[in-house]
Amino acid sequence: MKIMGMDIGDKRIGIALTDPEKKLSIPHTILRNDKEFSGKLSKMLDEENIEKIIVGMPYTLKGEIGPQGNKVLEFVEKNILNMGIEIVYQDERFTSKLEEEPGIKKRKKSGHKDKFSAALILQGYLDRISSIKRIENE
Repeated sequence: MKIMGMDIGDKRIGIALTDPEKKLSIPHTILRNDKEFSGKLSKMLDEENIEKIIVGMPYTLKGEIGPQGNKVLEFVEKNILNMGIEIVYQDERFTSKLEEEPGIKKRKKSGHKDKFSAALILQGYLDRISSIKRIENE
């Protein structure tokens, strides 16, 4: 089974997937934020054998859920919650800035930035879980 990462935007949703060992995050695709999203997502969940979705949560700098965070929560409730899959929210405050760091190829114009942002969100989750497991085993 794999884990999916998701960067939810007003127009596009970036999707990333883990490798089968759940150690690496790989940019996968971009889906339009439209009426067909839920059907496409449901199909992808089955085809890719997804066990969990990590959703980027745009917390404010104070660590609170602001207007954009509320949009994400509403989107998840409307389009994903009824699919019966585990959803985990991952702090995404700095992923867009990481994507724009010098040395990282610019993808903004083509829209591909969304799937790379999803990969950063998912990798952040994987790294956090890996750190927790390491601490527990010490």
